[in-house]
Amino acid sequence: MATFPETETTASRVLYINSKDATAIFNNNRADFDFVLEEPIVVPDHHSILMSVYSAEIPYSFYNFQDGRNTFLQYVITPYGQPCNYDANGVVDMTAGVPGNTALTFTLPQGNYNAVELANILTAGIAWINVTFDPISLKFRWECSLPGNRVTLALRNGPNTGTPDAPGNDMNEELGFDWFNITGDPYFGLHAGTTPWEAGYTNGNPGVAGPGIDIPDPNSPSATQLLLDSDDVVDMTNSIRSLFIRTNLSTSSVLDSHIGGGFSNILCRVPINAEPGGIITIEPKNGTRHQLLLKLKTITSISLRLTNQTNTTINLNGLDFDISLKLDFIESKFLKEPPTLRQLIDDDNQVVEETGGEVPVDEPTPIAGDDEGGPPPVPQLGGRTSRVDPPRTKKKKNKAGRKKN
Repeated sequence: MATFPETETTASRVLYINSKDATAIFNNNRADFDFVLEEPIVVPDHHSILMSVYSAEIPYSFYNFQDGRNTFLQYVITPYGQPCNYDANGVVDMTAGVPGNTALTFTLPQGNYNAVELANILTAGIAWINVTFDPISLKFRWECSLPGNRVTLALRNGPNTGTPDAPGNDMNEELGFDWFNITGDPYFGLHAGTTPWEAGYTNGNPGVAGPGIDIPDPNSPSATQLLLDSDDVVDMTNSIRSLFIRTNLSTSSVLDSHIGGGFSNILCRVPINAEPGGIITIEPKNGTRHQLLLKLKTITSISLRLTNQTNTTINLNGLDFDISLKLDFIESKFLKEPPTLRQLIDDDNQVVEETGGEVPVDEPTPIAGDDEGGPPPVPQLGGRTSRVDPPRTKKKKNKAGRKKN
């Protein structure tokens, strides 16, 4: 029977799994499940397994904007030129009913949106603002639409902003305001006077509750239209940029920068190669699949979970996905550990003791020849052989041309 040169064995198995056949589903989410095998996979002695994803079909039924993750936009309406209120800890005061400091929250319906759609929804859902998407800079542009008012977006110091390690529920990178780079809470206002436009950032006064401290735009206030541009390019795929399939079978084959470069349980990364509503696929291609080395002797169950780049479980919203895993059996080879320098020295000392102080020296291998020890005969035409004598050395002559005695 022929063997596979890659694995040096004839054995190979493919395990097909559909999430609807799962033995246990966690949190009512078919992207996180356990599957128990009726017939365990037993690994022969002196063998290991190379496991890889052979193929997969995943429905693009998850949302880029999902409740509890990135659907909040908290903002405060104040009179033109007046900063919003902060508490003593520097957090935007979202207390309702405070005169001159109207705190509101806009909740985006969960779903998949592009930049233009999101700008239109924000403009239609918040009466005080007008948001447009610039296709050249790929940024949002913000302005106040009701004269006499200022709008402050609680994107840096808001109650739901969170931290980079524990993100809140609001939109940040999706709107083009990165938590790491944003100067403060963005504001933009409109007045009916000769210099009606204002824009900039504001922060709380440390240790003091009350109006914040502005960092105005260099052109603010302005007699001409002054729009506030997002700091960065909008990132509509910030929450789910890639899919990762994770398993309980391997914890020492893949390194992940999200956990500081440590080992993770990632089985493979799945590029999103379809539009919402389509099917994301992985197809077997030679040389493009990563193989995980498993040293398990028996596989009785397998856990699979779909996550984003931050290890957050994806919600497929009730749909199932298919995956096939290829298991190649390879022979485990024993590699002898090379001796250390100390071991080599000890071995030489032991030989000296056994030989009475003499270290045996390997004799050179003699060159094959005739019985007299001469060089081997050279075959000649007609079946004869002749000896190749060493070349004769000529005696050197002195300067006068005489032979030296």
